[in-house]
Amino acid sequence: MSDTQNIEIDNAVVEAVAAKAAESIQVPSADEIASKLAEKMERTEKKDIHESSEKSEVRNLKKGFDTLPKEIRFAKGVLANIRKDGQLMAEYNAYVNKAWADINKSNYQNVTTTADGGALVPDPEFVAEVERLTDDYGVASRLATVRRTDRDSVTLLSGTNEISFTKTNEATAQNAQKLAYGSSTAALDKYIATLVMTSEIVEDSAVDMFADATNEIARARAKLFDQLVFTDSTYGLLTPAVGGTYKTQTVGNAITNFDADDAMNAQYKVASSARRNGRFFMHPTVWNVLRQTKEATTGGYLFGPVGGSVTPQIDGVPVELVDVMPEYGTIGANKAFALFGDLSRVQLHVKRLLETKVFDSGVVKDAGGSDINLITQDSWAMRATLRCVPQTRFDAAFCIIGTGTVS
Repeated sequence: MSDTQNIEIDNAVVEAVAAKAAESIQVPSADEIASKLAEKMERTEKKDIHESSEKSEVRNLKKGFDTLPKEIRFAKGVLANIRKDGQLMAEYNAYVNKAWADINKSNYQNVTTTADGGALVPDPEFVAEVERLTDDYGVASRLATVRRTDRDSVTLLSGTNEISFTKTNEATAQNAQKLAYGSSTAALDKYIATLVMTSEIVEDSAVDMFADATNEIARARAKLFDQLVFTDSTYGLLTPAVGGTYKTQTVGNAITNFDADDAMNAQYKVASSARRNGRFFMHPTVWNVLRQTKEATTGGYLFGPVGGSVTPQIDGVPVELVDVMPEYGTIGANKAFALFGDLSRVQLHVKRLLETKVFDSGVVKDAGGSDINLITQDSWAMRATLRCVPQTRFDAAFCIIGTGTVS
């Protein structure tokens, strides 16, 4: 048999075998193919999600700062400080410098790394979160006029009158109106708060660490702003030395003497431009007492929400509850207990840079005054430094409400 015959026989065998095999093969339908493909894709997605939940933080730590979520970026900066990792700190500082320069060309371009870790300048997203939360926790930061500055001192202007338009003829000379402004230069005061966290939080959860740091700093910041604006011995609106330039409304020797007439009188003692945006300010315990005041004839509550609103109100005017203002029970005769006015007439000059520094050794005190040894208690501390100064721009925008004689 020749080679050609062998090939022909082999080809015939192959064709026969192939035909037989084709009869036994079940070709899946289009629906079956789609179903199996969907199952495979679902398994793949679940696997990817599982891997992501376990390994995302590890992968993130290998990325550049500009590609990281804000929580991971903050954690890396803290860890670089604690571990005194000069190279990682330099990378973090380089990112922060560029981020701030891109936003507002501010003075963040000079951040350097020191041998002991040094300053940890928060990136813009950290600062933005602190500022957002400050408004949630406080009153002054939300309603006062916040002026951000890159300087350590500012010029303060205080006005005692307002300008107005007057009718004029063409080509007629007019006298300029001059605002009665006083001016002075004031340094921004320095305030420090210290946050302590356990090492477990630092090592285990970047998200929790970011949330704890921003929330705690924001709460302290909000409380400070409220204290400065309302009760501070130098700047506070309720301080007698300062309040002497404001209008006053006295209600007798007890808070319970406060009635609708007092509320109306307080409103109409301030300038009309301030009255439109005016609010009442008082401690929650004071509001609780006033809220229970009843009308003598009908027995109905005298003060409270109007028109279905859940917002505290007096005579239809919003009441802001301020935790730092005098509590009921601490207010005797001749004491201020509430305020009416337009808080936008108060300016809070705040340095744009929120300075922070991280420590993993040393001793700090908690809120109760007890010592916390960072080494023996396996903790770390972040010290936040804030510089600010408040100033009232228009005295006629406020009326102090108090018992007896308020001076």
